[in-house]
Amino acid sequence: MAAISLATGAGAEQKKSAPAGFIAIQEGQLPVILSAPHGGQGEIPGVSARQGDGLQKGASGFRTERDVNTEQLALAVASALETKLGKKPYYVVAKFHRKFIDPNRPADIAVEDPKARQVYDAYHQTLARFCGEVQKAFGHGLVLDIHGQGTARDTVFRGTQNGKTDRALVQQFGEKVHAGPESFCGLLAARGLTVQPTDTSRETAGFTGGYITQTCGAREGIGAIQLEFGSDLRKKENLKTTAAKVADAIAAFAKLYLSDKPSQKR
Repeated sequence: MAAISLATGAGAEQKKSAPAGFIAIQEGQLPVILSAPHGGQGEIPGVSARQGDGLQKGASGFRTERDVNTEQLALAVASALETKLGKKPYYVVAKFHRKFIDPNRPADIAVEDPKARQVYDAYHQTLARFCGEVQKAFGHGLVLDIHGQGTARDTVFRGTQNGKTDRALVQQFGEKVHAGPESFCGLLAARGLTVQPTDTSRETAGFTGGYITQTCGAREGIGAIQLEFGSDLRKKENLKTTAAKVADAIAAFAKLYLSDKPSQKR
């Protein structure tokens, strides 16, 4: 089993956000991409809040509430992972409030004001570019889409569309990537977090993974997992601990699967 020995990726961190400060991005050096679409609080000047007239409401439909502290959690995970491995993950993190744009929905639900479409497109174009860079440089990679949920305060729900969005990694490394102690969520559970499910059980309705995991997970070589963190795990005083556990699980997963020798069979 190859130790993690990863080539330098696309370059150093970009401190600026794009476009015009609405999205925080980081160019990475690891085959790991973090996304956090619902944690931002920023206004978009000249853009009105979405109304959702005529749209279905609910888990996969129109919503405007933000996932509190998921922006901070994603950035804390990135920082902890860099400290642990000495290299940066990629990330794409919304700075804008979900009431203006919902990056985890198709455009016809996500955007109402045409002036907001540029920001929505930039979010997805950046994710697509990062997925392409990871696939080209490493052969395969992992997207973690970070969300918050209020159903179970101490729980992380896995969302892969019941094994569809991480299928590219399963095809290369086997079912252990998706379920069991050597899956990402199994590794997360081993670090003391309550995760549902970690086996082949069906994922919890409403938390099976959304548009971002579906689009990223459809790309060659890319596995995508939506992680829905309970409110206790996202409390300000718990963010550092939660982030450290997630980063440690990512590092363990990377050591098992995400080397710079994608053709090597394990």
